[in-house]
Amino acid sequence: MVLKPAFEKMKMLIALQFLLIHSLFGQLSKSFSGELIYSIKKIDVNNIQSTFGNDNPNTEEKLIIYAKDSLIKRVHFNSENGIQESIEHLSHEKKILLLSIDSVNYAVQLPTEKTNGQKKLDSTYQLSKKCFPKIRFAGLKGKPMLLSHPMLSNDLHIWFSKNIPPKYNAVYDQLPGLPLKYYIISEKGLYLYELESFNQYDPPLSIFQIPMKTHILSLEDFIDLLEKQE
Repeated sequence: MVLKPAFEKMKMLIALQFLLIHSLFGQLSKSFSGELIYSIKKIDVNNIQSTFGNDNPNTEEKLIIYAKDSLIKRVHFNSENGIQESIEHLSHEKKILLLSIDSVNYAVQLPTEKTNGQKKLDSTYQLSKKCFPKIRFAGLKGKPMLLSHPMLSNDLHIWFSKNIPPKYNAVYDQLPGLPLKYYIISEKGLYLYELESFNQYDPPLSIFQIPMKTHILSLEDFIDLLEKQE
């Protein structure tokens, strides 16, 4: 009878250790390495019909995301305006914008805004659960949600994958997974992003490195440089 409480306590400790190990492995598995490609289209809000985000109907826009665990590289491609690239290290909370001005390459260190370890996102986007069909995008099963925004007169349907963490394309504060089809409001209008290619592999580390012969500057020093060139 004296041994029973000790035995029960031991069982509880073993169970607790199992839960902690299971939780730890769950956290470690929530990483992704590979390539995501989104098409970008401008939306006519009146008709909710898609047109390209430029007056030129032949303009093509893409968002290409390379991920290697906690390393992310984003490439925003526009067939008329060129390429804009950025590199982000999630673990070290660092983000660098890669620019080329007059054939000179710059790596501009951007400040990261975080609250309680979480990246600050636009809180004007509101999400709510809604029962409408699940859809696959580039082979990934998408779960649906409704999106509302003060600048929109009606709600929009979005989809996300709960199998990939949202940190690899963090757009909404409340989204519990990677966005597959979503909308972004900017001063230029409403834009639709839709995943068209998903490739899971281990990208080379060189993709996430700053190219050689690149001037590394803080944001303040880069702004000062631009002001001196005016």
